[in-house]
Amino acid sequence: MIAVLPDEASAFRAYMVLQRHGISPENLALVGRGYSSPESVGLIEPGRMAWKYAKYGMILIGILGAVTGTIFQVTVGLRSIQLYFQLSWAQTAVAVAIASGLVGSLLGALFGSLYGLFYKSSTSIACRNCLRQGQYLLLLEGSETLTRRGREILNQYLA
Repeated sequence: MIAVLPDEASAFRAYMVLQRHGISPENLALVGRGYSSPESVGLIEPGRMAWKYAKYGMILIGILGAVTGTIFQVTVGLRSIQLYFQLSWAQTAVAVAIASGLVGSLLGALFGSLYGLFYKSSTSIACRNCLRQGQYLLLLEGSETLTRRGREILNQYLA
């Protein structure tokens, strides 16, 4: 659970209210100026997340592209490429594998970075925007029962 609080005083009061209701400090984290950093609680920078998934995409889709290109070359036999560049059958297969691997790597990098940026780091982006505005985050990690209880306590506190 993530609670966004407008200032340091209200964030600290909410933290103390949860502790007084029996929620352990090991399950709580207060993020903001003077407290925990976003990185220490797992809110990775969106750029780093996008780069991580771009690398995965480059490798995975690049390999799949090279394999697919090779299978396509072996199955269909791109005779026109072979004749135009005056290559042997094996050279054509290697050229097609390299070309399709490069295209696959570029597409994998594009799709991986978009996936990392828009899907995997959406929560991190929202939380970091709140922190830039001077707000504080109170994070509660634990079982569904614990987070539901914490949400109920905070709803009573904030109401």
